[in-house]
Amino acid sequence: MSDNDWQQILLFLRSVYASCSIDKLPIQILTALPKLVGAETFAITSFTIRGTPFLPRMYTFPHPEVGMAAESFTSQRQNFLTHPVSQYYFQTLDRQALAISDFLSESEFQRREAFYAFFQSFGLEDQMGIHLEIPSIANADQFHQGQNHSFLSINRDRRNFNERDRLILNLIRPHLEQVYQNIATLAQVQEQLIDTNQALDQVGLIALSIDGKIELITQKAAKLLDKYCPLSKLSTALPDILQRWVNHQLSILIQSNEIFAPLHPLYLEHNGSRLTVTLNYHAALERVYLMLAEIQPHSFSLPSLEMLGLTKREAEVLFWIARDCTTNEIATQLAISHRTVKKHLENVYHKFGVQTRLGAVMYAFQKLGIVNF
Repeated sequence: MSDNDWQQILLFLRSVYASCSIDKLPIQILTALPKLVGAETFAITSFTIRGTPFLPRMYTFPHPEVGMAAESFTSQRQNFLTHPVSQYYFQTLDRQALAISDFLSESEFQRREAFYAFFQSFGLEDQMGIHLEIPSIANADQFHQGQNHSFLSINRDRRNFNERDRLILNLIRPHLEQVYQNIATLAQVQEQLIDTNQALDQVGLIALSIDGKIELITQKAAKLLDKYCPLSKLSTALPDILQRWVNHQLSILIQSNEIFAPLHPLYLEHNGSRLTVTLNYHAALERVYLMLAEIQPHSFSLPSLEMLGLTKREAEVLFWIARDCTTNEIATQLAISHRTVKKHLENVYHKFGVQTRLGAVMYAFQKLGIVNF
C-alpha cells in the first residue's frame, strides 16, 4: 500500500468517526468508500441471522435502484443464502473480507442461475465485502432496527479484486464496528440523560455554587418557589428570604469544625400548605444542594390520628382532649368508664413519648404538620 492509500484511509476514518447519527451513517460510509477502492456499486446490507420475518435492508451507491431490487430479491432467505460469502458467514461468523470469486469460479457462478441472473441484470461479475456486528441501538432507524449484522460490499463488472482491496476492507472493519459501538453508547447515554432529566423534573432540587449563584433548578423547584415567593424573579440568584437562610446555614457550617450534618430545614407557609427546604453541602465539589418539598398538612381528625399509630379508641380520646374535654366528659361522650379513658390516655403518652395532655396534643399537631416548633 502506498502513502496515499494510508492518507485516504485516515480521511475515511475521520469522516465516519465524525458521524454520530445512526440514520445517516450507512450513506456516509458508502459515499466515502469510493475514495479508498474503486467499484461500480457500493452497498451496505443490514440483517439478522435468526430474525423472523427475514427482512434484509439495503442501501446502494451511486445507484439506489440496485438496493431496492436487492432488498426484494434477498427477502427470501434461500436467495440470500445463495450468496457464497453470506452462506459462509452464517456458518462461521468470520468477518474477514471475502469475495464471490474466493468460493466460485466464473463458470460455477454462472450456474447459480437465479443468483447470477440478478447480478448480470446490473452488469456485475464479482463482489467483495466484510461483515460487521451491529450492537443494539436505542431508538434505531428502520434500517438498523431489529438487525444485528451488516455486510459492506464493493461490486465490480469484472473479476479483478486484489489483495490491496482485501487489506483495505479488513483494516477499516474494526473501526466501523467501533463507530457503531460509539453510536450505541451515545444513544444509551442520551436515553439515560432523558430519564434522569425527567426524574429530576419531578423533584424540587436547586444546585448552587458556593457564592450562591443558581447552577441548576428543576421545573418543580421553580414552580414551588414561584408559589411560595411570588414576588421573586429567578435568574441567577435565590429569593431574598431563601438566600438569607442559605447564607446563615453556610456561616454556621464554616464556623463548625465538626463533620457536616443536615441542618434544620426552612419552612415557608402559603394558604395552609408548607414548603420545606433542606440544605446539603458537598465540600469536595463546593456545591450547595437545596431540596424543596411541599407538605399538605393533615387535618386533626380521627383517621389522621390513627395514622400516627393510635387505636381507634385512643384516637377518639385524644380528639376530645384537644377540644378541652375533661375525663368525665370524654367517658360520657364515648360511653366508657372514667378508668378506661385514663388507660387509653396512658397508652397515648407511651406511644408519643410525652407525659401530659398538652404534650400529646402538641405532638400530634407537629406530626400532622399543623404546627411547627
